[in-house]
Amino acid sequence: MPLLEPDPQALRPGRERTPAPDRVPDLHAKGTSRRLREELTGILGPGKVLGRISDLVRYASDASPYRFVPQVVVVAEDIDDVSAVLSYAHGKGREVVFRAAGTSLNGQAQGEDVLVDVRRHWAGVEVLDGGARARIRPGTTVVRANAALAPTGGSSAPTPPARSPARSAGSSPTTPRA
Repeated sequence: MPLLEPDPQALRPGRERTPAPDRVPDLHAKGTSRRLREELTGILGPGKVLGRISDLVRYASDASPYRFVPQVVVVAEDIDDVSAVLSYAHGKGREVVFRAAGTSLNGQAQGEDVLVDVRRHWAGVEVLDGGARARIRPGTTVVRANAALAPTGGSSAPTPPARSPARSAGSSPTTPRA
């Protein structure tokens, strides 16, 4: 295989599937199944479960060349939501993928079952030890993290090409400047 040729099968361990055609498969045409949507809404409350076909397609891609349509998208507001989704998925034998970075160039911010978005409600930077360390929440953009660290002379991970949309969850720890 040539060096830069994508291999979508590498992201589907243990599953033999053919690449999806450009249109959304028929099984997704009506969005999330009523049962799945009702179960998750019953656990998390209204407004946190996205299941329209337009929602699923919107989350089917990141910055990679891959497209995996999730069965449902959950917008987690806090640790209780994350815990509830993980407990539900464990009990039902479902797979969970977190979308924090969302600008992944390798497809790891996508999944074909339950996708949990922690970008919207999980942003913020806490500068510690005069900038030697920082606690950066997964929904924080690299630009915002660097802006918070700039007064101390520190910066977060090397800046990816897509700085503005890139989130801290896909970056390495803070590195102080000498």
